[in-house]
Amino acid sequence: MTKRAFLIGLLLVAIVAALTPFNDYLFENTYFTGNHFPPGPFFLLLLLTLVVNILIKFVHPRAAFRQAELMLIWCMLLVSSTVPASGLMRYWLPTMAAPAYYANSPDLPSQDIVLEATPEALVVSKNPHSIAAKQFFEGGRKGEKTRIYLGRWARPIAVWLIFIGFYYLATFFVGGMLRKQWVEVERLMFPLARVPLELTEGSGRKRLLPEMFHQAPFLVGFALTLAFALIRVSPVFLGKEQGWLPEIPLQNILANTPLDAVAWVSVTLYPLAVGIAFLVPADVTLSVWLFFWVIHSEILVSTWIGKPLKGGFFGEFMRWQQAGAFFSFVPMFLWAARRHLATVIKKAFGRGRDIDDSAEPIPYALSFWGLLFALAGMIGWLCFWKMKLLTAVALVAMLMCALLVHARIVSQGGIFFTIHHFSIPSLLHSMSGGKAFGPTAAIVAHMEDAFITQDTREILSPHAMNALRISSVFEKRRRLFLPVMLVSLALAIGVSAFSSLKMYNRVGGLNIPDAWGTIGVPMDIFRSTAAMINDPTGSAEPHWAPFALGAGVMMLLTFMRTRFFWWPIHSLGFLTASTYSILMLWFSFLLGWGIKVLVIKMGGGAALRKARQFFMGVIIGEAIAIGVTTLLGLTTGFKVGYIFLPG
Repeated sequence: MTKRAFLIGLLLVAIVAALTPFNDYLFENTYFTGNHFPPGPFFLLLLLTLVVNILIKFVHPRAAFRQAELMLIWCMLLVSSTVPASGLMRYWLPTMAAPAYYANSPDLPSQDIVLEATPEALVVSKNPHSIAAKQFFEGGRKGEKTRIYLGRWARPIAVWLIFIGFYYLATFFVGGMLRKQWVEVERLMFPLARVPLELTEGSGRKRLLPEMFHQAPFLVGFALTLAFALIRVSPVFLGKEQGWLPEIPLQNILANTPLDAVAWVSVTLYPLAVGIAFLVPADVTLSVWLFFWVIHSEILVSTWIGKPLKGGFFGEFMRWQQAGAFFSFVPMFLWAARRHLATVIKKAFGRGRDIDDSAEPIPYALSFWGLLFALAGMIGWLCFWKMKLLTAVALVAMLMCALLVHARIVSQGGIFFTIHHFSIPSLLHSMSGGKAFGPTAAIVAHMEDAFITQDTREILSPHAMNALRISSVFEKRRRLFLPVMLVSLALAIGVSAFSSLKMYNRVGGLNIPDAWGTIGVPMDIFRSTAAMINDPTGSAEPHWAPFALGAGVMMLLTFMRTRFFWWPIHSLGFLTASTYSILMLWFSFLLGWGIKVLVIKMGGGAALRKARQFFMGVIIGEAIAIGVTTLLGLTTGFKVGYIFLPG
């Protein structure tokens, strides 16, 4: 860790935080930070490695960036990518302005009840005629200077930041406790961390280009991917509104056939996903696409027997089944880590003098006691806003389970786009028979869920675990890792909050093309909370059968995996099977799995190494294409649509 790397990292964090709201929601470019392999920050790393570092080597070779410096910058960018868009800002700011503004909406008959239950300190205003809320959603007049009304925003932002700060700390501390178990004991692949590590390997040496650029298979994959990207972008040059997405609408082909119930399915090709899938162990990629079709088989069979699942792929049955899988998976992998966790706790209580944690970026004692402090802070904050202690404990426990599962999915499976479709407050409300939440607690829980776990494509925990994995390259000052990450998060919050407020107050949250965060989510909060308040027991509809089914299948898969060496199916795919992310990525993972299996069976180890180099070229080439088209979109209005990554 060096001062120049830290300062450059802060500068780039500020740039990403400032540009992302405009790029993602106003210009509708490829999401800049839109997954756990954020394309915008990775493109900046490519520029540092392939352009800036080469220029430095020409002028003063000894001053070139070393791998540890580039990885510090990458970790800062990676962790801070959770802030500017779906990880926080996309939903946080609208939920604070929505109660006052939507109180006048005729589509929400119970808005007065919700507004009354909302704590005034957590929102911009409770006045339905609030100028600050109105301008946030409707924008300013043309020709007039944009006014943000910072005085109105300061208090709710500060109050919410207490909870958010505890949540961020808890994420890093639990990651610090599990890092060695996942990296050194279980040896998880961390495919998304491997790409920047291999890209920057040997960066401080005399060679101008990274080592991988001297490998023929890599160059072939790199060149072919850039050529294919140009083909997909070419319709824009011919006057079309967007580029070409290689896609077969399978749901249209199967219409009016016995397979008609297989809705929401398309065969979509994302080369970046194919490349990452190739890096993942074949048993994991097999489970990803296989369970996607197992879920659809459930839908088909239920339709054929005359008992169709309500809501189909995104219905309550699938949500509760996924929740059962999530909440049974965490105890099982924590049980597998019990010996390591016992070591951590022993060290935390000062009884492990023979336990060496000097190589850990976060000491075991700090991780353990820090986690308890952060969890207590989250629970205490919720209780302050009239939530029952038992409810607050359960809510925080479920939140921690969710973030751990997403971290595991990304660290082990390389699934860079992860989402769950169940709502934690709704689950808890239904499980308790409608007795968990009072009116104020219900609105607080739904607001918190909206901007932290409603859209987990950029949730912090996978970013934090990948950064902790990469921290092994920091030979000096490794204990500065956590302070540097927290400073990066704080800077990203400040810059992206100002940038987002400036955009919304100028254009209007209702007027931006991608208004899901300003219309859809706030409306859902009102409706769900109003139902809980008006009819607590009637709105509590537990679905224990699919929950038990999800938990049972997950336990069976884990048992088979741990007891029988020959068992070919991993349980990880079942966690993601009924999600929008796998709906978009299943075919790419199928291709990655199929190619890898063929290479292993027909070519052996040598062919596998060359194929891996080829797909690293695919990943880097696709990342450059995404970066260039996004940069053109920001500067010239050039739009290709979501042809490189799911939107």
